[in-house]
Amino acid sequence: MLMFFIADLARDPNLQAAFAEDPEHTMEAAGLSDPQRAVLRSRDPKRIADAVAREVERLPMRSPDPVVNWIGPVLHVTAVYPPAGVVGQVVKLVVYGTFFESAMQCSLVQGQTVIRGVVSNVVTGENSRMDVQFNLGNAPPDWFGVQARTQKAESTLPRAFEVERARVR
Repeated sequence: MLMFFIADLARDPNLQAAFAEDPEHTMEAAGLSDPQRAVLRSRDPKRIADAVAREVERLPMRSPDPVVNWIGPVLHVTAVYPPAGVVGQVVKLVVYGTFFESAMQCSLVQGQTVIRGVVSNVVTGENSRMDVQFNLGNAPPDWFGVQARTQKAESTLPRAFEVERARVR
C-alpha cells in the first residue's frame, strides 16, 4: 500500500537512501502498482494525499476511529483525577487514556524527579483507565507530567498533576 511505503520512507534512512539513488527500483521492490508509482512521480502533495485517503477509506473498519485501524492501537494518557495532591500525603489517582495493558507502570515526572506509583485495577482497550497510588512524602511542590508505560510504549501527559505545599496551621 502506498501509505505504508510513505510511512516507511519517512522513518527508514536506508529506504530514503535507496529511494534517492533509484526511485523506480525502490518503488518496484516495495510492490507499488503503476498508478501508485505515478502518484509519487507527480510530486503533487494533494494528489499523494488523495491517493492515501482513498486507501484509508478502503480499510476494513474495526474501530470507529480510522487512525486506530491505520496505525494500530496507541498508548495515550488523556486525563488524570484528581489533578492535585499535597506534599507528605499518599494520593490515589485515576489515570484515563487509550490502549492501556494489564502490566502498566505509572510515574509522576518533572525534570530529574520521578515518583513511581503503584498501579491497580487496569481497564484495558480503547477506553482505558487505571488506579495509581503515589506517595508524595518528599515530593517537591511543582507541576508533574503523568507518564504511563508498557514494555513497548510510553505516553506522558505534561503538567497534569500539581504537588502542592502543605498548609501551615
